[in-house]
Amino acid sequence: MAATQQLVTHIIDSKKNEEAKSKKRKGAKNSETAAKVALMKLKMHASGDKSLPQTERIYFQVFLPKGNKEKSKPMFFCSKWSIGKVVDFAASLASLKNDNNRSTAQVNL
Repeated sequence: MAATQQLVTHIIDSKKNEEAKSKKRKGAKNSETAAKVALMKLKMHASGDKSLPQTERIYFQVFLPKGNKEKSKPMFFCSKWSIGKVVDFAASLASLKNDNNRSTAQVNL
């Protein structure tokens, strides 16, 4: 009777170890899948210049200033644009005031 009980506990312990290993692997797959789904959602909801070819698009989750009703907005830009053009385009898409090209503009630090 004792040998049978010891065998049963050994089998149960081995099953628990196998379940723990399979859960770890499954979690890694889930994080990869979650990242892919997040990227798909970002691309689906992103706004930008629709005439850009898909191969030249680069996608960002743009976080807007505190005064806006939206905290962030997905956008895409051309990978060949300069930073200044990207900032100007993002400001126009989010309907933000943009005075970075005027010499009389005040800089808020």
